[in-house]
Amino acid sequence: MSAFSEMGLFYRLAYNVVGIELFFHRIRIEGRENVPKGGCLIVSNHVSFMDPTTVGWAVARELHYLARKSLFKPPFWSWFLPICNVLPIDRDANDISGLRRIIRMLKEGHAVLLFPEGTRSTDGTPGIAEVGASLIALKAAVPILPVRVFGTFESLSRHTKRLRFHPIRVVIGKPYLPVIPEGGRSKDSFAAVAQEMMERISVLH
Repeated sequence: MSAFSEMGLFYRLAYNVVGIELFFHRIRIEGRENVPKGGCLIVSNHVSFMDPTTVGWAVARELHYLARKSLFKPPFWSWFLPICNVLPIDRDANDISGLRRIIRMLKEGHAVLLFPEGTRSTDGTPGIAEVGASLIALKAAVPILPVRVFGTFESLSRHTKRLRFHPIRVVIGKPYLPVIPEGGRSKDSFAAVAQEMMERISVLH
């Protein structure tokens, strides 16, 4: 059974709609064969609002996404975002319950997309990863799949309001398992694991 046929009905519909838009960006995918089955934490650079849907389309399997909790307040979005597999996370507080939910879903075999930087880059270059990304990775103990997106910054950066149909390329690296550095689960070791994510993303070309 293909990954596409395993998608839920609504997700499959949304996936096709995103594909139509990305067709006009002349999207190219490299490394799709690297996408594993089962629980997987997908980590990507973040330069545009387009990144979640672009990465989701590129990996061609049903994903779960993270969004700040405040986006769920309006009635429409509180209904629409969950059916799009978007999970709320409180970035302004230590959202322990939210982190536990993400870890549980990964252990249950789902794929979750996470942007280690936590926010969109201002200049299109990869930045510094937040420690929370490594906490999820180490607790879930599932493969990490690095992905790098090119062209979404030029298409729709945080500085622009009008979409441009700039060519987009997505490079999918090989999955790996994080290794806890010497010193155990200290703040420095978590930071090292998080930074490794960004390094593995940055070397994709």
